[in-house]
Amino acid sequence: MRIQSEITLTPEEQALISRLKSFRVPEMARILEEQLRDPNADLNTFKERMSAMINSEWQSRADKRFNRLMKEAHLRYPAADLDETIYRPERQLDTQIIERLSTCHWIEEGKNLIVTGSSASGKTYLINAFCVTAMKQSKSVRYIKANTLMSEMEQARIKATNLDYLNKLTKLDLLVIDDFGLMCLL
Repeated sequence: MRIQSEITLTPEEQALISRLKSFRVPEMARILEEQLRDPNADLNTFKERMSAMINSEWQSRADKRFNRLMKEAHLRYPAADLDETIYRPERQLDTQIIERLSTCHWIEEGKNLIVTGSSASGKTYLINAFCVTAMKQSKSVRYIKANTLMSEMEQARIKATNLDYLNKLTKLDLLVIDDFGLMCLL
């Protein structure tokens, strides 16, 4: 039995891998190298092998995009999810509305969402779960507390970069302003 790491690649095979990397498809290059080192890879059809390479590259890029969006979002609960805990009866949430909102069509339509409820009822967690859902659909998100937003806007005004700051915010697909009703707006 041959171990995959013992198989030496030919110069032509190494050149193919290098070319894929130069095309900036490193995950495809990695999967091709795995296939070339696997003595049983020929048992799969060309379509199966090519699909594995393309799907791996696509998933790698999707993961990188999601991680970048997550980093830029500044979520309070980055692990928030619309899992079964959202649907517990004691939370008294309208599950049909949650299902509709989770499609993110309201974002694409440019609609606003205001979430209200008593203190410590889980509003922030729910909103963060919607943010994660939106980022899984490649939407740009920023979560910010209202007092932080006002502070950042004041700093931008002082530095005379307020237009740049506002332009940055308007480019977002979803801007979440938390604790908006808890501050004086005068």
